[in-house]
Amino acid sequence: MSIRVRLADLNHANWEEVVELTVSREQRDFIAPNVYSIAESRFLPGFVTRAVLHEGRAVGFAMYGPDPDDGEIWLYRLMIDEAHQARGLGRAALREVVTHVGEVFSAPLLRLGVRADNVAARTLYISAGFVPTGRVFGDEEVLDLRLADEPVPDRTDTVLDRVRRPTGFAGGEDIGVPWGIAD
Repeated sequence: MSIRVRLADLNHANWEEVVELTVSREQRDFIAPNVYSIAESRFLPGFVTRAVLHEGRAVGFAMYGPDPDDGEIWLYRLMIDEAHQARGLGRAALREVVTHVGEVFSAPLLRLGVRADNVAARTLYISAGFVPTGRVFGDEEVLDLRLADEPVPDRTDTVLDRVRRPTGFAGGEDIGVPWGIAD
């Protein structure tokens, strides 16, 4: 039987639980704290933030959306709390994120960046079908997952023109908002 998780809007009832989730001391250089990501998302149009729920409890956090510079859809954050790692929850969460990205954005690919020394995350992403692009952004290798069989278009419009904004945070606004995961 496979591990099941679900993505949930951040809301008044769960946002504090998500903020309290942490990775191990060794992983802290790989990903920003959830509170920072939630705040950052408020200033990035079209970004989606989701709690990763397992058996009704928040065990992780995801943030994804269109890059403000090129409009490509990026998975900016994916984390599983250190107390819940090594149980397949990261893989299950990644599967749900990929599904949600396909439902919300009209994009042929999902892009992410991962540090070479984040071996667990890189292994997970590659095993899930992400392919190294040969590009480096800062200290992170860029990986792509093709979501559609069509070639990646040259865009003159912006993905933001095609985004359906989810709702769910205080006041009905989406607060949805880098890179790292431990399975």
